[in-house]
Amino acid sequence: MDSLKRAGIAVPGMAVPRWKAEGGSILDVIRDHHGGETRYPLVRPSPSAAATAALRKDIRQVAPSFAAFVDQLGQAQEGHCGVFIAQLGLDALDTNSRAMLAYAVGICMGEPTATDMHRVIWDVKPRHTEAGYFSTFSETDQEAAYHTDTQYYPEPEEAFFLYTIEAARCGGGWSQACDARALRADLERSAAWVSDVLANKPLPFRVPTAFMTTNEPGAVQATIAPVFGDRPFVRYRRDTLEDGLRHFPEYGDADVYRALDEFEERLSTCRYAAEFFMPRDSLLLIDNHRALHARTRFYDQARHLLRIRIHKQSVRSAAPYELVTRTQARRAMAAAMEPFQATDHAEKLTYL
Repeated sequence: MDSLKRAGIAVPGMAVPRWKAEGGSILDVIRDHHGGETRYPLVRPSPSAAATAALRKDIRQVAPSFAAFVDQLGQAQEGHCGVFIAQLGLDALDTNSRAMLAYAVGICMGEPTATDMHRVIWDVKPRHTEAGYFSTFSETDQEAAYHTDTQYYPEPEEAFFLYTIEAARCGGGWSQACDARALRADLERSAAWVSDVLANKPLPFRVPTAFMTTNEPGAVQATIAPVFGDRPFVRYRRDTLEDGLRHFPEYGDADVYRALDEFEERLSTCRYAAEFFMPRDSLLLIDNHRALHARTRFYDQARHLLRIRIHKQSVRSAAPYELVTRTQARRAMAAAMEPFQATDHAEKLTYL
């Protein structure tokens, strides 16, 4: 628990909701809101912020102990990178009910977003992918290095949470978290040039295939933004950066690569980090604008977590960063035309 505190993760003593008395009513309200839909993979975002607010109000009215729990969860996160709840109290229920009640937590904390333009409740488990598919960490059983979620979008969600349906039984799949504000403060004391480069040089974060906003053949997308900023305070994932720099090399230089290498080294030895195991029925809420998180490799293919991302502000200003796209065909043409001083073929897209 001490290491969790060093990483800025709160571990509050909280009474879980009275699920036996209120769980059925919560599920009924959710089903009515979603037109009778009862399968969690098919839950889609509410059509508007007003519809989400109405659903939130209805859930809170039928479930007072659940509303109190969510309020305490939000209070526990204030001033912290995240909150860890070892047992949510849903262990005896079927998977679908557990998923839908976890979704209720997201509704009552903000506005759950569609992960891949469709699904709100995302399965974090290994899946088969085709050649050429650029995977995100939640789709593999490999180590997930330190990163922030949706760093590849102009406006990453302020928070997300993970709920454990089934923990890995192989000894792997441990979660890790790091307080990025404390890490940057250390950098500014001992390697200020790294902080300066990562705050002032915009870099291309490649968008994974599942989350692209276009189906154009050969298209590659990236958000152009710095690692350190105001909102979010931090955005980072090394492999999306490296792949983005491969497709958009004009954003890379020697200082950038040196700074990224040093940043990775500091992450590997950060004293403001924690490694911990998420057992079945546990919940981890993360401030996605402040914390970096990671996961160790695992071999148990039955490991299954759910992830729900949340925008906490219903009214948001336009993102200050742009999402760009470039096709492989255009890149090849630009290379062939280089002697004739070909112009840049990147196209700006509107982020929805």
